[in-house]
Amino acid sequence: MNSSLTSNLKTLSAGLFTGFIAVILSISYASLIFSGELSPYLGHGIALAITSIVIVGLVHTLLSGSAYFVVQVDDDTTPVMVLFVGFLLASLPAGLSAEQILTNVLFAIVISTFIAGFILFVFGYFKLGSMLQFLPYSAVGGYFAAVGWLLLVGTIGSLVPFELNDMTSIVDLFSNSITLLKWLPAVLIGIWLRWMSGMVSIGRLLMLTIIVSTSLFYIVAYSLGSDLDSLETGGFLIGKLANSPDDLFTPITSFSWPDIEISALLDNMASIATISLIALLSFTLCISAVALSTRAELDPNKELQVSGIANMLSAALGGLFALPSVSTSELSYKLNPVPTKLIGLASVAAALLTFYLGLELLAYLPKMVLGGLLVYVSLGFLVEWLIKGYRKFGALEYSVIPTILIVSVFSGFLESILFGIVAAIILFAVNYSQIKVIKYQASGSDLSSNLVRHPEQAAYLKQHGEKIRLFKLQGFLFFGTAGSLYTEVMKAFDKPSGQTINHVVLDFSQVIGIDSSATLNFERLAQRLKERQVLFVITGLKPGLLEKLTRGSFDFNENQSENQSENQSLLECLDVDQGLELCENRILNSSQHTPVKPKGVLELIVGLSDIEIERLKDYLLRCKVKQGDLITSIGEDSNDVFLLESCTASAYILDSENIERRIDGAGQGAIYGEIGFFLNIPRTATVRADSDGELYSLNRSSLKKMELDEPRLAAAVNRYMLKIVTQRLANTTRSLRTVL
Repeated sequence: MNSSLTSNLKTLSAGLFTGFIAVILSISYASLIFSGELSPYLGHGIALAITSIVIVGLVHTLLSGSAYFVVQVDDDTTPVMVLFVGFLLASLPAGLSAEQILTNVLFAIVISTFIAGFILFVFGYFKLGSMLQFLPYSAVGGYFAAVGWLLLVGTIGSLVPFELNDMTSIVDLFSNSITLLKWLPAVLIGIWLRWMSGMVSIGRLLMLTIIVSTSLFYIVAYSLGSDLDSLETGGFLIGKLANSPDDLFTPITSFSWPDIEISALLDNMASIATISLIALLSFTLCISAVALSTRAELDPNKELQVSGIANMLSAALGGLFALPSVSTSELSYKLNPVPTKLIGLASVAAALLTFYLGLELLAYLPKMVLGGLLVYVSLGFLVEWLIKGYRKFGALEYSVIPTILIVSVFSGFLESILFGIVAAIILFAVNYSQIKVIKYQASGSDLSSNLVRHPEQAAYLKQHGEKIRLFKLQGFLFFGTAGSLYTEVMKAFDKPSGQTINHVVLDFSQVIGIDSSATLNFERLAQRLKERQVLFVITGLKPGLLEKLTRGSFDFNENQSENQSENQSLLECLDVDQGLELCENRILNSSQHTPVKPKGVLELIVGLSDIEIERLKDYLLRCKVKQGDLITSIGEDSNDVFLLESCTASAYILDSENIERRIDGAGQGAIYGEIGFFLNIPRTATVRADSDGELYSLNRSSLKKMELDEPRLAAAVNRYMLKIVTQRLANTTRSLRTVL
């Protein structure tokens, strides 16, 4: 036998094996839906399950990004589907025939499947799959814990001849030995499977448990004198189906439309919405888990579209909502790691073989065995979220899970969904309000603008920098965080150093959003600062944030200068650097501080005589510039260094959003272009003249000539440039020490 044939046989056996497991589990879910008064129509439920496996399985096999998908009826939505069917039966008018009731139930199931599939497709088509990641994980855990409880109660209820709806019915579970024999073995089988699932391959464990438990059932039954007829009559077996396989399929075109009670369906649209929500959550967890276990990269939006199309097509042909199973898909990967579409095709073939050749055998399958499989699945939900969940979440987050479960038990699953959303919002608000909205705060002594000032001015601002208080904000501002910001700003005035504050700067450059309730706190803050005669400067506002603030009582103009703002209490600047510069200029103007200016930039080079300064000019090129003239550009060759004589200039870089930001501003005595000049690399910034005036340029060849002819001059020039660079580095270090 050649290796290719051996590999195909291995793949085929893996697909058939996992397919049969998916079929058994899907039939278990169908038996849960078609229990009680619908139990005579279990054959139709099995047909719905098989249709789902075949149609959804084929579409996923052909179009999905994973070759290991094995599809089964979705275990997450099944308990909600059971509730939906129960509500529908209660909403139907009295006097309907059994056939009319069945028609309405089947129609409701396929419509809910179609709508859930359509919503999956819409989310995928508009690439909204990532939105589901914003739903708090603890709320998701609460939903699935509630699903597990519903599945457990529904399973036990489907095995006994009465409904579990009050304490009396729960007591009745222990009323006699016959009742105990119907549900207790199923619970024991489920516990056994859950206990052993961590030690044995789940596929082999399920098949072995089905075979052994079915054998033990018949051994005990025959030893007690029971025969097949009595076991079927007593409700211990699935029983023979009244219809032939082909008669059980009910595509949407075969419905008797006049018999459908649309009003009853509309009364239960909330249940359909819940099924769709759980379907989205189930799909998200399923795709993430399968991608992780099979080591594959899957596009969630593409898979949403595939699953949506598959379920809409399945609904049209009469099917339940189905998704790839995490456990069986992982099993197919372990049995045959080589990716091939043959696995999916084989699992579909297993469903068809079971339906057309194995229904007679299914008739002899004990209900307690199917119930045991459902108990195993329900315990999985409860253990994963209710018990193990405590280790995943903190106490506050975990409290949401049992609370949602309790609400679902005493008020209903739909109410628990609503409660979970509200609890998630409250939990988010509480947790987010603990995040510090103030990234850091600093005085004008610790953090200054990037404008290089005359040494006397810089010393004065250093001495009186406590008059400026900067607050760097971050995150999303809402009523909780904005309230804490108001408190922190006002606390700054209560400190001894706060008595001199007359400028407050709020930087919004790292604020991602703000809600309308938060603007009230900013209005309060503006009023308090105005009462204290404090200038309120807001910087870094994005257009959307600016619009929200101006909806309130804020009244400021963009990019005000210090001369225009003498009578203003609230100003808005482009960035924090401009805001600090504005505040510094106001402090200098109010102090009437007029330092003595040197004659020129060359006089700032210490140690040179007037004769040496004149000789230095022979190596420099003197240039006149006008406001806005380009001095250097990012990326150009660095052949010159520039010394400002009587003009002012600013350096700019491009940020991550390709927006030009000023990083430095200076006047007489400043140097630009020295980094690229000395490192011999392209320009790292763009420099423009801010005013008319003159500057000197020194090119590389002139400096080399000076070093040869006038080493004393060259040394003085190099010392001066080193001094300027060191001062910039010291200022940068001081700023970093403040903000880190």
